[in-house]
Formats: sequence, C-alpha cells, structure tokens
Amino acid sequence: METIETEELPQIAIRDIDHIARVVDALSYHTHALSISVGESSVFWPVTLRGLDHDRRVLSLSLLDAQSLDAREVLDQSLTLKAEGDSETLHFEAMVALEVARKSDRIEVQCSLPKALHTTSKRNSRRVFLLKGMQVKAGITLYENQPPITGRLRNISIGGALLEVPLADSAPLKEEEFIAGLALSFPDGEQFTAMAQILHVNPAGRSHFAAIGVSFIHTDRAQEQRLTYLVNETEREAAYRTGEGGRMSFASPLYASNDPGYKRSARRHRKTPQEGPMVAALLEVTRQLHIFLLALQNQRPLPAHCLLDSADTLLSLLKKQRQNLFYALHCLHGEPAWVQHSLNVAVRLGDLLEAEPEHASYARDAVVAALVHDMGKMMLVDDALPSIEGQLDTRQRDHLRRHVPVLLEALAGAEWLTPVMHHDVIQSINERLDGSGYPQALKGEALSPIARMAAVVDTVDAMTRKRGDRRSKTAIEAYRHLYHRPEQFDKHWITRYIQRHGFYPIGSLVKFSGGFLAWVMELDDSGQPQRVRVVRNLHREERTMNDILSRVDFAQLGTLEGLMPPERFRLTPY
Repeated sequence: METIETEELPQIAIRDIDHIARVVDALSYHTHALSISVGESSVFWPVTLRGLDHDRRVLSLSLLDAQSLDAREVLDQSLTLKAEGDSETLHFEAMVALEVARKSDRIEVQCSLPKALHTTSKRNSRRVFLLKGMQVKAGITLYENQPPITGRLRNISIGGALLEVPLADSAPLKEEEFIAGLALSFPDGEQFTAMAQILHVNPAGRSHFAAIGVSFIHTDRAQEQRLTYLVNETEREAAYRTGEGGRMSFASPLYASNDPGYKRSARRHRKTPQEGPMVAALLEVTRQLHIFLLALQNQRPLPAHCLLDSADTLLSLLKKQRQNLFYALHCLHGEPAWVQHSLNVAVRLGDLLEAEPEHASYARDAVVAALVHDMGKMMLVDDALPSIEGQLDTRQRDHLRRHVPVLLEALAGAEWLTPVMHHDVIQSINERLDGSGYPQALKGEALSPIARMAAVVDTVDAMTRKRGDRRSKTAIEAYRHLYHRPEQFDKHWITRYIQRHGFYPIGSLVKFSGGFLAWVMELDDSGQPQRVRVVRNLHREERTMNDILSRVDFAQLGTLEGLMPPERFRLTPY
C-alpha cells in the first residue's frame, strides 16, 4: 500500500516590507486559517485579522478565546503570525505588540508590520473551502464499537481536511490522536473513508463548535485519486455558487441530491434555546467548560477565566433568579451527562454555601472546583474506556476512579487552584466519612465541612440521573439512601440540603391524581410546588401538552401524588 508522506521543502524568505504588507492585505478572513504565538511560546492561538493601516504600518488582530493570556504580558512582545493558505504556509515574524486590550474572552492587539515573511509550499495542499449550504457530513470513529462523532466538512485538500463538530462532542478529540475511520458523506451519496490523524483542535470562535484539523494517512493510490476528484468537484461547486466561473461554469453532480427536502442553497440553522436568556447564559457556561477541557486534553495553557467567569455568572444568577436557574439547569439536553452533572453540583453547592454565613466566603472557589471536578473522567477515555456513559464493567469502573489524580496532575501549578478547590472539593468530593470513598480513603476529621457538604450534593445529583446500569432515583429515594447511611454522609448537610430544595425539587417530574404529569418549576417557602409545566395526560397520551399552571389551577389536575422517574415516560424538561 502506498502512503502519502510529508515532504521537507525549502523555505522562501521575504524581507521587503511593502511586499509583506501586500501579502498581509490579501490574506483571507478564515478564522481558523490564522493563528499567532507570543514571544518564544510554541502555543498558537486562533486569531482574526481586523485590518491594516498602511499609513501607520500597523496591523490589527483579535485573539479568540484567549482567557488564559494576560494582556499585559503580550504588550511589547514579539509575535509570529501563521497563515495556512491554499498551497503554502506563511510565517510572518518579528511583529511587535504596540497596544493590547482585553475585551471579554478576546485580546485586541495593534502591532507593527512583520519584518520577515517565510513561505513553504506544501505537497497536496490545495485547500478548498466549502461555502454555506455545501453540506458534507463527517463521521469520526476513534474506537471500535462506538458510534462516530458527527460533524461537517469545512475545507478539504488531498492531504487533509478541516472538520467542524459540536463542542459538546469534542472532548475525546486530542491532538496527534489517530482516527480509525474518517467518513465523508456527500449529497449525491458519495462516501469517502480513510484513516487520519488529528493535527489541531480549536474552539471555533464564539460558536458552540470546535474546528478539527486532520491529515489523511496511509492513503493508497486509489484513495489519492478519489481525493483529487473530490477536491476538484468541491472547487467547481464553490465557483458555480459564487459565479466566479462565469457563464460557462456548471454545478458539480457531487453536490446534487434526490433526497426529499434537500436544497442546494440550504443553510444550516442552529436551534436556539426555548427558555430564553437563562438557558442561553448556561449554554455560554457550558461552552467555557468545553474550551477549558480542550486545553486540559491538549496540554495547553489553562484558560482560568473560563472557570472563574463562569462561577461569577452562576452565583449572580443564583442571587437574582434562583428558582428560574434551577429549572433552566434541567433544559440542557444537548450537553453530555458530565457537563450537566458538573453544572448542577456547582450551582447547588454554591447555593448551600451562600446560605451558610460561616462558609459563604468560599462559595466562588467551591463553584469553580465543582465545575471542573469531573473533567478527569473525560481525560481517561481511550481504547479500554471508549465512553464514560452507558454500562461499564468492573474493570472500567475501577479505571475510572483514577480521574481525580489525573485531573489534579493536569492542574498542577495552577495558581488559582485554592486549598478549598484542591482538597475540599476536587480531591474529597468522592470521599466518605467511614473511609470507603476514593481516591485516598479519607475519613472522619480529615474531611472538612465543605468536603462533607460537597459529597452530599454530588451524590444526590448523581443518584437522580439515569446511568447505564440503573434507572434514576427520585429525590426522596436519594434522600432516604443518604440519610440511612450516617457512617458515610453527614446528616447535618443532608438535612440542610433537603431544607433548601424540599421533597419536590425544581426540575422534578410529579404526578397528579387526575393522571397528569408535570415538571416542577417553582416552590413556595414550605418546599411545595406552586408552579408546574403540565406535559402529559396519561388518559390521553396522544395529546401533546405544554401548559404552565400556578397553584390556584392545581384543582383541575387532582391531588399531588408524588415524584416519578422521567425516563419511564421518555420525558425531558424544556
């Protein structure tokens, strides 16, 4: 089998400033085609080109998702701009940062024009970008017997491709990871499959997607010829859609489909949250968590602002709209289970701490730790543990217990990791009073009040979620489990948790005697539901319902009978 190997080609150096300025001016504005490094660092950050002032000879750049960079440390530093072109890689060097300002998670930089430009032509590198509406599905299979990670094709060359996948699905994708099977599905039914290797994984600007750069490996002559056809046809279709090919251009059959509803000019629309700004705020927090995990997975500088800003957002929402926040937490169905669990634990732990004057000052640190406490599990995903969801065998469960030391090792040296975050939450949330927990089998006085509190919050949330080997428990069943195990869980914090959330926690599914199922949206001061969303009548299951009722209308539902497990009825809040 013939393989395509990367050739070491000579570089061309250009030092003519006017020539360099013209090249900069001609750069395309593809977010992930441009990246920049600061000083001697080998880390490249995604960047966009804002503009070029020819008179002042100043270049304006915007570094995306650069939360871990200190803007002050960029000032006066030498910068290197890398541009991945259609047929060459350009390195613009000896740029000096003149003005630097942070705007949210971006850093805006004004810098001098580069003094040097190095170019390297690349074999098989003619890269064709897909326009909006050019729909090519991508399936990434990392491990056997696991469903592929699905996304779409952004650009393609004979040597590789740029893929876009939801951030929520990007955690297993690590730089230098081998892809057992990359499948591209074109509108006309054409399927191309090859082995590949991941070159880079970056968040796609401020979207909820990640851009995955891959190179095709171990391709034989037939695959190389097929790739040439795919690249040529994609380029022809793009020229046809933009009109650049003139009147003689025509569409490519590769992008035609007989499927009902297919439109050649169709554009992709991401579904917007149904619950308005509260869910939108939580989705932004989930985006920050995925970005932080990408940095952990790929051993990059850790963007601490992702966690710190997210903690501030959650605590602010707790103070302003506590009950609305608890309901919105149950409306993140597109997010992985570990993200939903981490968010719920973080918010409920922060809520409990804020209600305790003695411990309230630790709320922010504890929320930050809770947001990150389960990320080590995703770092353990490999051939032996291809997924942390679904049914796991004993060996896999034992392996998964290593997630705490793995995470702490990845966080080593992080100055923002306070003792509360390190010991009381990340390290101790899985410990038990009798020493039966992990990773250190701590017991009794070795566990602080915050550690004991965190263990209760974490366990209640875990038990009320469906797992591969068991159904979810209702809140009352979880309370009963913990309360009857005083040797493991602190009864004081179990009681305080119940006092804060009641026996019908917001987001729970309840059943009324009239046969109606409803989601609890709001509680009164005694912990009883006073506002619900009715979603089903068990006597008329064919009827779709979505009625929000207050207590004055509960009489038409009957009397409240109790909590029900949602998966029994295949229901999710919205």
